[in-house]
Amino acid sequence: MAADGLSSKALKVKRELGENTPLLSDEELMGLSVRELNHHLRGLSKEEVARLKQRRRTLKNRGYAASCRVKRVCQKEELQKQKMELEWEVDKLARENAAMRLELDTLRGKYEALQGFARTVATHGPATKVATASVITIVKSGTNQAAYS
Repeated sequence: MAADGLSSKALKVKRELGENTPLLSDEELMGLSVRELNHHLRGLSKEEVARLKQRRRTLKNRGYAASCRVKRVCQKEELQKQKMELEWEVDKLARENAAMRLELDTLRGKYEALQGFARTVATHGPATKVATASVITIVKSGTNQAAYS
């Protein structure tokens, strides 16, 4: 109650200063609860009450707008961070995909070489001597290409 007594005295002093002097500072106006504000506004004209309430509403809206701007900036920064992380992930996956395609091509080459070898063995029979070095060379050359590409 002591704070209310001091505020009332301050209001009386401010009222005596003149018509254009604000009854409450912006900080006081924003800090008061509705009940406290109504208590302070007793005895004032309807126009003065409406003006102070409108001023309070304007100040509160200003605060809300400022907090929305801060929130929007934070959200934008967070989204930019997420975007960079996702771009990095996409690049990483693209590199992995390229490496797997290269490995697949190498394995496909080995498979085709072994298939050719199997056809040769099947055509000429198991008794025929086939130069295994040529098959190994084909397989190795496919591996070397993968390593250097």
